[in-house]
Amino acid sequence: AQVDREVEIYPDWTIREVLAHFTGWDDAVIASLKSHAVGGIPTVVADRGPDYYNKATVTERETLSFEHIYQEWQATHEQLKIAIRELPPEKMEEQIVFPWGQKGNVEDLVVGLTTEHEVSHAKDIEKVLETRN
Repeated sequence: AQVDREVEIYPDWTIREVLAHFTGWDDAVIASLKSHAVGGIPTVVADRGPDYYNKATVTERETLSFEHIYQEWQATHEQLKIAIRELPPEKMEEQIVFPWGQKGNVEDLVVGLTTEHEVSHAKDIEKVLETRN
């Protein structure tokens, strides 16, 4: 709510595009976790690299309103929590293929997505807010 929706956080990305970006990665991680839960090998959705995937997930949401993207982001975050909770305990420590091709366990995947990825963007957003005040 503190971020002006018209302010660029990154070149050509406002808070709207950042949330669309988060949603795209949440979608990919949810699919990976669901595949892993049933013994499948998760698809590497960012096989052309994270930058290509980022652009594609933001572009596919470019006609959606901010409100729609915000609601979608909230919904995918809830779905992500459910996918983690529903994962059989023995699957938590098994190796999983991440959507960007790296391998690790579920904790590595979730920490990489949330703690490292989202916190990094949150810091960038905070910097923009500081420079505007």
